[in-house]
Amino acid sequence: MAGRVELQGVDQMISAIRQKLGEGAKKMENETLRSGGEIFAAAQRDSVAVSDINHLHIKDDIKVSSVRSKDGDKYVAIGPGKATGWRAHFLEFGTSKMPAQPFIYPSFHEQKARVAAFVASEFRKALS
Repeated sequence: MAGRVELQGVDQMISAIRQKLGEGAKKMENETLRSGGEIFAAAQRDSVAVSDINHLHIKDDIKVSSVRSKDGDKYVAIGPGKATGWRAHFLEFGTSKMPAQPFIYPSFHEQKARVAAFVASEFRKALS
């Protein structure tokens, strides 16, 4: 389940940032992406159901990946790690014995405007 947050005019902002910061632009872009990802991760942690069983909970295993690139676009993956990821789809989609208790999809849609504003703000700061 992948969601994307896209900003209009971001290519022009990144070009301007790269001109201004030079080599420091890559670090700034990566830090901003990871920080934006943390907003999504925090929302997932806040909304995921937690059982009273004594084991590693999904809430404690939600992570933000390092910055990755595909087809020239940078991104971070956000969600449960390998230890609990196999259980996350049971909550997100439900089972024949349990209703869905989604936390990834709602968290993304609740926070995408906030993350877009955060990223735009960080890019503006870099240009000033």
